[in-house]
Amino acid sequence: MVASDGSPAAARAVALAASLPWPGGTVIEALRVDEPLAVDLELPPDAYEALQAEIRRETDEQLALVSGQLAAPGRQVRTVAVSGRPASAIVALAEHAHADLVIVGSRGRGPLASMLLGSVAAEVVDHAPCPVLVARSERVQRLLVADDGSLDSSGAMHVVATWPIFQGMTTRVVSVAPSLDGEAPAGASRHPAASKAFAETVDALRSMHRLIADGTAGRLSDAGVPARAEIRMGDVAEQIIDAALESDADLIVLGSHGRTGLERVLLGSVARNVLHHAPCSVLIVRAQVAARIA
Repeated sequence: MVASDGSPAAARAVALAASLPWPGGTVIEALRVDEPLAVDLELPPDAYEALQAEIRRETDEQLALVSGQLAAPGRQVRTVAVSGRPASAIVALAEHAHADLVIVGSRGRGPLASMLLGSVAAEVVDHAPCPVLVARSERVQRLLVADDGSLDSSGAMHVVATWPIFQGMTTRVVSVAPSLDGEAPAGASRHPAASKAFAETVDALRSMHRLIADGTAGRLSDAGVPARAEIRMGDVAEQIIDAALESDADLIVLGSHGRTGLERVLLGSVARNVLHHAPCSVLIVRAQVAARIA
């Protein structure tokens, strides 16, 4: 399902969807959601009906254009136009259609952009019944898969390994060990035993994430997605974004706990920070969704 509202951000999402090598028999549903007209508009009945007719005409023209962009041999493209609250309508229609993937546009990134992203794309990420791809570019050729060894990450890895659209794509698997800088026991520098124990902890953490990254890269390569492994240490979201910048990645794929509401505000979320600040498109696979598609 590709959501489009005629904006430049939505145009990128449509272009990205059109560029992906979908397998034969794929059904792509192009969705347009228009907010209903305010009931308190002080317009004569004829003017109100004319305005509604103009909106329908614009919607039909825009969906016809999108349908033409998405069309290709072996695909079936359907168009759907509804009136309602965009995020709620996208989630409800994805549930009704048993969608495998929802693609939406992103208006940008950064502190202010996160507020612009938030109302539709981020809400769809939180509640959609399937993985959600937030598009910031028009195509995908280089992947970055973030893996911390959790069940959340295993769902993201499963999607990359089994979905035909990712076959043959150059992939970088990054596993980030949270930094322990500044967390050494007080006085460790004056006590060799404590200092040694702390160093061993850091080494063990690096070794664990090396195993995670190597294992995932090996499984992806065996599945036809050539991958190489890398470990990093530091703030997890920052390191994922830095790795994407360094490798010029087109798409970051990662899992998420799916925290929402006040809990997300209090605890924060690696997935949400990456979603807001990544330099490229982001595919989020929530844990609850991963359990159903694995």
